Formats: sequence, structure tokens, C-alpha cells
Amino acid sequence: MAIVSRTTVGQVLDDIQTRLPHEYIDDTLFIWINETMKKIYKDLAIQDEYSFTTRANNELYTLPIDCSIDMIDSVTISDKARDQANPYNWGTFSALKSYLPDDNMTKPGYYDGRDGAIGIYPVPKDVRKVDIYYRKKPKMVTKREDYIELDDNFIDLVKYNVMSIIAMSGHNPDTELSNQYTLLYNNLVVRANENKNEQQQRYPLIRDVKVNIKKRRG
Repeated sequence: MAIVSRTTVGQVLDDIQTRLPHEYIDDTLFIWINETMKKIYKDLAIQDEYSFTTRANNELYTLPIDCSIDMIDSVTISDKARDQANPYNWGTFSALKSYLPDDNMTKPGYYDGRDGAIGIYPVPKDVRKVDIYYRKKPKMVTKREDYIELDDNFIDLVKYNVMSIIAMSGHNPDTELSNQYTLLYNNLVVRANENKNEQQQRYPLIRDVKVNIKKRRG
């Protein structure tokens, strides 16, 4: 899902104030927006991708700062080593098995290398391409000028969830109103995931497209 929104936190909060007038201060609302963003990223299974090339006799590789082993959904490695005559042709990609620290490693896989690193088993003997697909973390907001890192089609998810929280806060919580906003949120999540599934069925996965493009360059 593309992160293309140019909607600011201030715009979201102003709209919420219009729809559901309240007296909560910005700092409290920032906390609720950040909680909401974590929920949205999880409910929409928003992913990011990181790629690197292996080095001969090197087993540990640095992960991006926003990724840890527990956030990884899948890791694939090219079946071909780098070919100087055609450096973009990696052939097909195979999935690597995830190993826990005490596992007996018998098949190609990856493991927690600690200190922000991923370990590759067996130790690479040449240059291969590794693609990591992991659950993306949303950027936390701290001021009204910050942008919401979410596709513009789903900005309403932020508003619905925050309004649900507002409705349930204070001395006189409005359960019925909160449930209405929760229902709007859930319905939009279902539609978003249905659309994503339809697109994946209609078109090849992006990781497969990349492989095919690189093969055609040869």
C-alpha cells in the first residue's frame, strides 16, 4: 500500500473537532492517533521491503533501523549468484525458513543475529540477492504539522478510531456512538483488505514481477 497522503495531523484533528466536538488537548490526541496508526498498520498488514546482497563467508547482515526479526513476514534468496555478464539476472527466488536460537538448522534459513542483524544459514559462499518483507511501523506524530503516513483513501480510519476513543472517554462515555465509529472503521478495513486481495489475484505479486523483469533484462 503506497504511503502517499499529504494530510496533516492538524487537518485530521480539525475535522474530528467538527464532527465530534470535544475538549481534549493536542498532546492527548497525538497519543490516540499514534495508538490508532499502530492498529491500522496491523489491521491492513502494511509491509515494507528491504534488499541486500550477500558476501562470501559472511553470515550476518544489518537490518534497517525500523525492522527487527520478529517483524519479518518472509525472506527470500536468489537461486543464482551474481553473474558479471548479467548482474541483474538473479534467477528465481526461494523462501528461507525462520529459525529460533535453539533450533537445529538443517535447511537454508535465517535467524536472529542480534544487534539489528539477520543471520543467513548456511553461510553464503558467493553473492546472492536477499529480499526481506516485514511489517512496517508507522511514524509517530508529535505536532500538528506532521503528515499522516497512510494512503489518502484510508485517512478516515484514523478519524473513526480516534472518534471512537473520544466517545468512550470522559465521565459520560457514549457506548452507542463509540460502537458506530468502530463499525465504520471495521467496514473500511474489510473493504481495504478485500480490494488488496482482489489486486493480488488479478496481478502477480510485486516480488514475482521483479524477478521476471530482471530475467528479461538479460
